[in-house]
Amino acid sequence: MPSGIRVGVTQQGGTRAPAVVCLPGWGGSQYLFRHNIPALASAGFRAIAIDLKGHGVSDKPLDTDDYTLDGMVAHVLEVLDALHLEKASLIGQSMAGPIAAQISLTAFERVERLVLLAPVGYGPIRPVSIARVLAPLGVARHLPALATRWMFDLVVKSMYGDLIKPSERDIDEYFAPASDPNFVRALHRLIHHFDWSSFDDGRLRALRVPLLVIRGDSDPIVPLSVLDRFRQDVPGLRVAKIPRAGHLLTEEAPEAVNRAIVDFLSAPNLQPG
Repeated sequence: MPSGIRVGVTQQGGTRAPAVVCLPGWGGSQYLFRHNIPALASAGFRAIAIDLKGHGVSDKPLDTDDYTLDGMVAHVLEVLDALHLEKASLIGQSMAGPIAAQISLTAFERVERLVLLAPVGYGPIRPVSIARVLAPLGVARHLPALATRWMFDLVVKSMYGDLIKPSERDIDEYFAPASDPNFVRALHRLIHHFDWSSFDDGRLRALRVPLLVIRGDSDPIVPLSVLDRFRQDVPGLRVAKIPRAGHLLTEEAPEAVNRAIVDFLSAPNLQPG
């Protein structure tokens, strides 16, 4: 890619099939979509999951501008170009929700349909607000020493609802990128420089692509009231609620998530928003 950033990518399905690009949120990787990629491919799509810069096996630059909303949007568009995708449906989880939505607003001609999984974007996110206080900008160089497996175990388990709990292998997968100290530094930059409340200005009212929002009823990160904000700004959106599921929907209820996504992406003649 022109930026020189190397990106981890997983894909299944025919290269001529309609493309679906899955974007994991803060701290996540393509591992988050391991139950979804095969199902999407089986449904006739070219299913792609990527590690965003700063995450997974992708490169982890440390310029502040890399981790703003605009910086992440430009990064994803560069990946789409590298994959020769003129148009694709986007699936954005949590922090990647605002990224996918912003692409759908500013480069709508490249987006077929938009799926947001447990998306942030409205109002302050309590864990982010707490992290900004506990880990101010000046402590960035010390953070890798604090990134223990115990800490990752605590954070990941706190995101689950009441359906299942993560396995030891799941914790290992989320912790694995921390072997690179720049992983934790990249997460820290996102906490401080990413626009976690980008939807508050009403920008989604200009959305011109069909939208599906999927949320767990037991999500500890995104309040249930956020769905009302989505309905106000995008009256024609589709909503799927998953009982007892938390923030990591693709981990906790992959079959329900797959049904909702495939039905949405396969439905004919959907109108924008």
